[in-house]
Order: sequence, then structure tokens, then C-alpha cells
Amino acid sequence: MRRFSIKIACAAAFLLACASALSASDTTFVHQGARVKVFPSGAKPVTGEVAKLAYDTMVILPEAGAKAVTFLRQDFRRIEMVQGGKSNWAKGGLIGFGAGAVAGSVFWLSVREEDDSDVDTVLLAGALGGIGGAALGALIGAFIKSDRWVDAQMPVPPPVSFNVGKDGSVRLAFSLRL
Repeated sequence: MRRFSIKIACAAAFLLACASALSASDTTFVHQGARVKVFPSGAKPVTGEVAKLAYDTMVILPEAGAKAVTFLRQDFRRIEMVQGGKSNWAKGGLIGFGAGAVAGSVFWLSVREEDDSDVDTVLLAGALGGIGGAALGALIGAFIKSDRWVDAQMPVPPPVSFNVGKDGSVRLAFSLRL
């Protein structure tokens, strides 16, 4: 019985050690080919595709068709990266409700009898128009996608790297993050 409990304790310690090494991370790292928005210090954001990426530099091909822009790690405050799209059904529903309510009220006011000036029926027509407009707007908004931007970071250099240069030189680098 004692050997069995020692084996269980060792297995549990091993699993806990492995689990701590696999800590969950919500950090998104920029990768080559990603669509990013870079916020340089004191300038307008640059949106484009990552053409080249190293641990200390990033080359962006701007969407405006301008020349490639090179950023050093210390040249910008923040990076955002597109991570899929999001539906606009709620925004479409709100816009559709407002437009439908106005259209329903105006329609009722244009077809009513001259002596019929009941405010409740105008409000009812506006509400019915708003409900129909909200349904139509939500349907249209569900098909219109917009980019979902998330905060991202440059990749972190490995703790040990070994590089061979074009001239045959060898470089061994160690890094320590505190």
C-alpha cells in the first residue's frame, strides 16, 4: 500500500510540474503575413501586412500602397492584430429600429384621415415599423462583418540562440528575462 501511495505522489508531482510549465497565456504574438495596426510614438497608426519580422524589427507593407515601413521594437507604443471578424447584427438592428420607427410614423401620418389626430395610433405605427426595421436591420447586419482587432506583441527571442552568418561567422547568444 505504501509503494502505491508513493507512486501516486510522484505522478501527481510530475503532473503539477508539467502543468506549471504550460501556464495559460492570452498573449497574441505578431507573425509574418498578419494584418496589423502599429501605433508609432507621436504619429498616426500604420495599418498593413507584416512583410518581415525579427525579434527587434518589423517591416510593414501599408494598405495605402506606400513604401514599406520598418519599425524597431522601441519605435511604437502598441500593436493590434486582426483576429477574425465580428458580426454587426446588433448595430444593424438598432439602426433598423430607428429607421423603421420613423418610417412607420411618417407613413401613418401620411395616410390618416384629417380629423384623426390620435397620438397613440402614431406611436403604435412607429413601434410596428421599428420592430420590422429592427428585424430587417439585424438580418442585414449579420451578413456585414468587420475586423476584430486584438492587442498583440512582438515575438520574444529564445533564451539561447545559435546563428551562422553569411560570412561563416558563428554567433551564440544567451538572454535572461527577469
